Amino acid sequence: MGQAKRRSMETQSVLQSLQDHVPCVSLALRKLAIAASPQIGRDCYAHAELGRLLLADLDIQAHTVVGYAAWRIGPGSGDVIAHVPQAESQTTANASGLMYHTWLECADVVIDFTTYQFATKARELDALDGGTTQVEWRPDFLLLSKQQTCRFSEVRQSFDFGLAYYEARPALDAVLRKAFSVDPRDVHTARLILQNPDLHVVGPNHLSRMGATP
Repeated sequence: MGQAKRRSMETQSVLQSLQDHVPCVSLALRKLAIAASPQIGRDCYAHAELGRLLLADLDIQAHTVVGYAAWRIGPGSGDVIAHVPQAESQTTANASGLMYHTWLECADVVIDFTTYQFATKARELDALDGGTTQVEWRPDFLLLSKQQTCRFSEVRQSFDFGLAYYEARPALDAVLRKAFSVDPRDVHTARLILQNPDLHVVGPNHLSRMGATP
């Protein structure tokens, strides 16, 4: 059996295993972030690190990757969200002042728990440039092999939404690891939600929307 074919079969096996667990982890992270994240749309590092820990609890070893990313979320020329320096369409920098995105990788598979936030990111873009970003693609999470990802130029130039670009930049990873850490209380809460998927989670963000003080 050729090396390429063997690697492809291994990737498919990993994908199948992840498909059994990633949706549950994604749901737990969404519930926690929607209820309590102070930076919705800018909290990719927390999603990745918490997701990595929850997957490890399920005997799945993934690693956190920091780099550049972009997604074609609609058919229009401006319907692109990008965390890429000097991109024509991009979100604002994260809290560190850097332009980056964080996701997980397991073998040759990309796992992104933040794609449910595309509408939030689009609203942020529109507030900055006065445009109207059409969101036709907003999966709860993204799970795809690296072979299914595209170059940034393809995402930017295509009119077919559903394309994604990811490019690891190890130097950014070193910076982020010094700047961010995950709150142990969030780890505990995420694990509790994962174990109790029907749990209704209410947090500071809900109280804020109701005009109350936590």
